[in-house]
Amino acid sequence: MLSLEEIVSKISEQVGLDNISIQQKIEDKKAELSGLISSEGAAHLVARDLNVDILTRVTHKLEIKNIVPGMRNTEITARVFRVFAAREFERNGNKGRVSNIVLWDPTGTIRMSLWNDEIKILENLKEGDIVKVMGYSKEDNRGEPELRLGNRGKIEKVDIEFPSINNAVSEQKGGNLGELREGVTTKIRGAIVQMFESDPFYEICPQCGIRVRANDNKFFCDEHQYVAPDYSMVLSCVIDDGTMSMRAVFFRDVAQKLIGMDVQTALSLARERMNRTAPITEKAPNLLGREMLFSGRVKRNQMFDRLEFIVSDINEINPIEESDKILVAMGG
Repeated sequence: MLSLEEIVSKISEQVGLDNISIQQKIEDKKAELSGLISSEGAAHLVARDLNVDILTRVTHKLEIKNIVPGMRNTEITARVFRVFAAREFERNGNKGRVSNIVLWDPTGTIRMSLWNDEIKILENLKEGDIVKVMGYSKEDNRGEPELRLGNRGKIEKVDIEFPSINNAVSEQKGGNLGELREGVTTKIRGAIVQMFESDPFYEICPQCGIRVRANDNKFFCDEHQYVAPDYSMVLSCVIDDGTMSMRAVFFRDVAQKLIGMDVQTALSLARERMNRTAPITEKAPNLLGREMLFSGRVKRNQMFDRLEFIVSDINEINPIEESDKILVAMGG
């Protein structure tokens, strides 16, 4: 509980009034309430009337693995693992931009979305930089926590000792599906052995990109209320690297990259065939048995209590490069 002096000080800092003026407002408030309130209580009401935030905010410094959706005033130190190009969107005639970055610490990775003017931050950041981030978390389309800055958040580069991404990733590259544990970010070389033919499309908010809820034949976004939705895709398959099989999940851009078509093209094909799974059924024969390099993170599916690989990127295996590697290993 703040003392009267602390409340007066906070009001003075945020509004610029001198102490005498604030004290007078407090006395006026007490008189207004017929003296039935203490000076501290009156000071709280004065602060509220002046839109002054006098709550003591506690900042929680966390490791990435401990962040869950809905946390406020979080603080993490991490490395910039990946920076994605900004994309534009339009809503009610207003244009905006959004960019995503992936942050890493030795416990895992987390995505952070930057909106409009926040994207300018990226001009001074590059992959590998160490940053301190203060913001809040919310749930993204994958049911994962996602960081946002909000009005009070910030990102700043820091010069401190911090583990190297390259060392951590190189240590994990030597593993395989049979050795992976929850929370590990790594790359797996494997083949697609099964595609799941479920509806790949879901509705998202055109402004923030978060999945929307159907409500009375309308679509509702927690942040932007009722919206005319855009669409995104999620695909899943089984990959096998010779040690075991694991379900792999592909969202958004990675899903588009996997089947080789964007969302609008996939939607057009689904409507033409009158079958929402058509993009999968028509592409699956070309994907089954194909060997790729899958980058991503291991997550536990709580509903089925199993590990899954959430894919962040896929790359084709280059046979020439692989042959060269074998020759080098053989001393040729």
